[in-house]
Amino acid sequence: MRKSHLPFTSSAGGRVVQKQRARPRQDRAVQTRRLLLDTAVRILDQRGAAGLTTTAVVERAHVSSGTFYRYFNDRNELVEVLRDEAVRSISDDLMVSVVDALEMSLDDALRLVVVTLVDGFERHRGVITAMVDQLPAGNNANVLPEIEADLHRLASLLPRRHRPDLPPEQLEGVVYMLMGVLVSTCLRIALGRPDGVDREQLVDLTVAMIGAGIRDLPGSS
Repeated sequence: MRKSHLPFTSSAGGRVVQKQRARPRQDRAVQTRRLLLDTAVRILDQRGAAGLTTTAVVERAHVSSGTFYRYFNDRNELVEVLRDEAVRSISDDLMVSVVDALEMSLDDALRLVVVTLVDGFERHRGVITAMVDQLPAGNNANVLPEIEADLHRLASLLPRRHRPDLPPEQLEGVVYMLMGVLVSTCLRIALGRPDGVDREQLVDLTVAMIGAGIRDLPGSS
């Protein structure tokens, strides 16, 4: 366990002068850890998961192997940290978008949520692609269950607002199915879009499909 460092004190003309030594070391540690993470992201973006090795990270970051292992046990822990950061970032953006979407029409609200998800997945493309590639179902897999859980919790407000006639148990079924479809579809748009296929066209199609799923359900009589 690393010992804590107390401020260095000295007297100058009867006045106590304190020099804080711990903080610069802590700052350097934070910066070094961030350097390793950012370097790993660049490698994933440029070379994919196959190119992400401990050797590649330390060479690109210009640090020693000992420095790497001071912060991470192995490559897998490094990727897991990046995954957690991606989830937090996307979830934070999603929360803001859903709050804004509550004041919009259904189509505009869905479009905002879809674009937020696609933007987030594209922004963290390297990290998410590395996880997708490890799963047999690929883009159709539940790669980020935390995102789907947040979407289920937040986006249930939209059908509830636009379909107040739906009984609670039916509403829950709608949210469960549509939110899972939404996450999977946005992953496909962000990561697996075929060459020549327009992103906005796919966003429009997603909004139309999810919107129809909410509108076309018969409500309570």
